[in-house]
Amino acid sequence: MTDDKRLQKNEKIRSSGKATREKRKSQICRVFKVKVDVSRLSAKQKEHLKMIFTEAKWLYNDILQYSENNDINTYNTKTKFVNILNKNKEVETRELKYISARMKQSVLAGIQSSIKSLSRLKKNGRKVGRLKYISDYRSIDLMQYGWTYKIHGKNRIKIQNVPGRVIVNGLEQFIDTPNIEIANAKLLNTPSGYYIAITTYTPKEDIKPREYIDKEIGVDMGIKNHITLSNGEKFSASVGETERLKRLQRKLSRQVKGSNNRRKTLRLIQREYQKLTNRKNDIANKLVAYILSYEKIYMQDEQLSNWQKGLFGKQIQYSILGKVKAKLINNPRVEVLDRSVPTTKFCPVCQDTNNDIQLGDDIYTCPTCGYTEDRDIHAARNMIIMCKIVKNNLPRGPREVKPAETVKSTVVETGRLQPVSCG
Repeated sequence: MTDDKRLQKNEKIRSSGKATREKRKSQICRVFKVKVDVSRLSAKQKEHLKMIFTEAKWLYNDILQYSENNDINTYNTKTKFVNILNKNKEVETRELKYISARMKQSVLAGIQSSIKSLSRLKKNGRKVGRLKYISDYRSIDLMQYGWTYKIHGKNRIKIQNVPGRVIVNGLEQFIDTPNIEIANAKLLNTPSGYYIAITTYTPKEDIKPREYIDKEIGVDMGIKNHITLSNGEKFSASVGETERLKRLQRKLSRQVKGSNNRRKTLRLIQREYQKLTNRKNDIANKLVAYILSYEKIYMQDEQLSNWQKGLFGKQIQYSILGKVKAKLINNPRVEVLDRSVPTTKFCPVCQDTNNDIQLGDDIYTCPTCGYTEDRDIHAARNMIIMCKIVKNNLPRGPREVKPAETVKSTVVETGRLQPVSCG
């Protein structure tokens, strides 16, 4: 290719990228995950999917080995042979037969991105380690729609270097959406099977605006009642280890390291953990969707990591508090109060502070005016008051607060809603 043609090509790529970025400003990005129906795959398709991720693992480890003595940017992704360490701890050369050139480039790009992130953290004074060799590769980029993958009909997708078209479940989530634009995707290898996470773009004017409840709501996080709202509703969600998972862990401890049976058990354990994660995500998504149905939300920036380091490690580990906080804290309709503000100790009636309240006290009682309220509901209501004080720099003047009324709340317990009485 001559220099003029190369310049013309680069200019065309730049102008195309600029036009795409401008178009994205008027679109909303959404990612939909569809599952590959393994039961309807041919033996050849199963083999190709398995080997694509196996070869991606080999390539990843070979790139890391190369980077120890060379500049990683000089690694040749067109290579068809890599060196691996076999079961006998001996170096062996393997041929790459299944992974495509574009997939190889995405593996290298992923490592380069990770190295840049570690370098940035190190410059900011953070203590960082180094990238490690892996035993499984979990995600492969499918960068160009129509080239690395393409949707056919209502339930089939063609994946590069996989023979035929694989049957998937979940395309009905978006396939009939008008004016939708399908972009890149990721092929995922999870303990529960293969998934494809597809990125889509939809014009903003085609998305119906959501209607919100025209009310304010305060959100308090705690140990006993994980989420308490200022309207009196309480949610407690804890998804602990199942008996099956505990049995598998005991079985794993008795098996010989490196054996095939141990690898099978480890895979089953990973699948159980995936199920627990799915249940937590389901509860967190439903709870966040309910909270965000209100027009304005107020919460406090709780230091959940300190709770886990203290006396409440297991309660926090098995709860969904971290997921809920992460989903809420960056939403533009959520006002976040600094963690040092005494929302529990502050009395909204006389403005006094009750410094004698203990962790085990379920009822807040003001020693000055005698105001009483459920501790968690009291804290949630105070968040609305304190956020407005901080935001508007208002004086802490007396405010009329009605006594607590007996209300019905709902408790989310291991994914099931159960009515309870609180007050």
